[in-house]
Amino acid sequence: MNDNIRSFLVSIKVGAKQSHRNMTVYCLLAAEEADVDFLTLDEALENKFLSVTELDEYGSVPELKVVNNSDRMVLMMDGEELVGAKQNRVLNVTVLIAAHSETIIPVSCVEQGRWSYRSREFASSRRAMSPDLKKKKSRSVRNSLRAFGSFAAAQGMVWQEIDAKFDRMHVAPSSTMALSDLYESHQEMTEDFLKAFHAVDYQIGMVVFIDGKIAGLELVGKFAAFKKNHAKLVQSYIMDALETAAVRKESVAKASKARVSKVLESAAAATIEKRQSVGLGEDFRLESEEIVGAGLQYEGRVLQMSIFLNDLDELEKMKSPLSRASRRRVSLVR
Repeated sequence: MNDNIRSFLVSIKVGAKQSHRNMTVYCLLAAEEADVDFLTLDEALENKFLSVTELDEYGSVPELKVVNNSDRMVLMMDGEELVGAKQNRVLNVTVLIAAHSETIIPVSCVEQGRWSYRSREFASSRRAMSPDLKKKKSRSVRNSLRAFGSFAAAQGMVWQEIDAKFDRMHVAPSSTMALSDLYESHQEMTEDFLKAFHAVDYQIGMVVFIDGKIAGLELVGKFAAFKKNHAKLVQSYIMDALETAAVRKESVAKASKARVSKVLESAAAATIEKRQSVGLGEDFRLESEEIVGAGLQYEGRVLQMSIFLNDLDELEKMKSPLSRASRRRVSLVR
């Protein structure tokens, strides 16, 4: 089954480059899409096919209940934000919800100052967690899976990182320290960035550079599903780009197609761990010295994947001079 994931990564082509200020996006293209029918989270909520609520009247911070009343499966992606109920949450992993089913999903709180009902059901914020925080959450989930077999993330770490992002973005602390407050405080600049980026034909993913460094790679297995989630995914990266956009206005020269290809090659060569998802399909984890990633496949078809580069500067400091010389090729990915 790992060969399906590797074959998928190898088949991807690097397409057009789109840039604005300190952020560049390379479109990732595919000749084929996954032959799997599903609704996106936003589609399902808009049509009232999906109900997302607290686990019970008292609630449980790391879990939510999802009821799918439709005849179609629903894809809920890692990092997507749900707002309302007792506190806003983000998904810890990508989950494929079966038709006419009830599923308990693992989540993290992104609003530490509220624990009271704002609504009985959650709504989509049409936003996703920023890549820097998503990468750290993904590592935390990986560690939890290995230690306890659980898709939980370290909640304290998530809150701490959100606090730090308030500081880095020079946003005054809010009453609940909600991640959504950061997005809303930069709405105008975000809209200015969004105008520069658009989905293209046969696009199945993207690689994003911020300040000349690769911030992450996002893949969705169907063309239409990627297009529907394009703005949400791009906006999540804009939130990290805005931290330095005022002082680093251009980084296009450093954002090369060759470096995108290197990331795809590194991902295809990474170690892959698979396990049953909390919904349908298999959760998989990619790991190497260069990258860390996670995703979901169903019946041998990749439906979603996120890949991030490890902090190679930090890794290099832990190596001997001889080891650094022998691994010089790794730096090409950056």
